[in-house]
Parts: sequence; C-alpha cells; structure tokens
Amino acid sequence: MKYKIAAVFGSPRRHGNTDVLLESFLEGLSDSGLDVIVAKIIVPQLNFSPCRECRHCSTDGQCIVNDDIQQIYPKITEANLVAVASPVFFTTVSGYLKSFIDRFQRFWALKYELKKKVITVENKKGLFFSCAGSEKPDIFDCSKKVIRAFFDVIYTTYHADFCYNGIDLKDDIRKDKSICEDIYRFGKDAKFF
Repeated sequence: MKYKIAAVFGSPRRHGNTDVLLESFLEGLSDSGLDVIVAKIIVPQLNFSPCRECRHCSTDGQCIVNDDIQQIYPKITEANLVAVASPVFFTTVSGYLKSFIDRFQRFWALKYELKKKVITVENKKGLFFSCAGSEKPDIFDCSKKVIRAFFDVIYTTYHADFCYNGIDLKDDIRKDKSICEDIYRFGKDAKFF
C-alpha cells in the first residue's frame, strides 16, 4: 500500500530546529520500508493571503481566494499522515503557519455548518513537531490547541507530538543527538499506520 504524507514546514527559518525535527522523522519514515509519497509544504514559500472571513465557504464549502493554498488542499485531504512543524512564537505557532491553518476554515464550514464530509481517507493521523526557547512547562499549550483544531477539521487524529523547551538558536536541537535519533526511530518504526 502507498502512504501519502503531507509534511508541513511552518517556520520562517529554513533548516532551523523544527525543520531538523521534521526532516529526522521523514528520514526515518523513508527507511521504514513502507511505500511512501511525501509532499513537502514549505509554508513561508507559498504565495497566499490570510483568510478574509468573507464567509463564502459557509455557502458551498469552497474558498474563493485563488492562490497557492488551492493546490495545497488536495495534498492535505489525500494524505494518510499530516506532520506539522513550527516553532513557538508568542505562545503559539508561527504567523505563517497560523495564516495557513486559517485558510482551512472552508473545512470547518464543510464539517460543522454544511455537514459534508469531503475527506475520505480513513484513520488519518497527525503529528506535531515544535521547539520553544522558553523553559515554561505550558509553553506549548496554545500551539497544541491550534494544531488539534486544524487536525479536527481535516478528520485527522492527533497521534503524537514532539515538543522541546530551551531550544531557541539555530542548531540548538543538534546539541542533544538523542532527540533526532529518537524521532528518526519513531519514523522508521512507523507504528502509526
């Protein structure tokens, strides 16, 4: 069986800490022996506008904003696994990622207003990878709520998250090799399918 993966990179800093986490997972998954197709979605490289709250999606479930997000919708809806990575900015996900997620309002309208299920992939799973400079134990709470809401409207089970405190400067995540090794093994074991 082929498994489709949507890997959403939400950091404005390419190859930074959260990118490293997500890449470690994808490397492990690549070595799992499963037949996987990975769609890498680099959110800051997309040309898109934030949700306009025009409410058009409440009428027919479609977003009328014609930009790069239109090509992303099928990659998310057809995926067996959605993996999202973002640093914490002011207690939540990056602005880029939040604007990206807001554009999935059409799926909220489809699910909760129009009562239409347009996502047919069964047992979709979701993963969240994040880093924060803060040492506060609750620093990831808001980010997890945003990701949980995103997963909910795309009929995806929040399967696991990998969140690390005290990681701020580029390459901080590489100081503890066990972190990326653990995530690589998680991907290679692929027990989420």
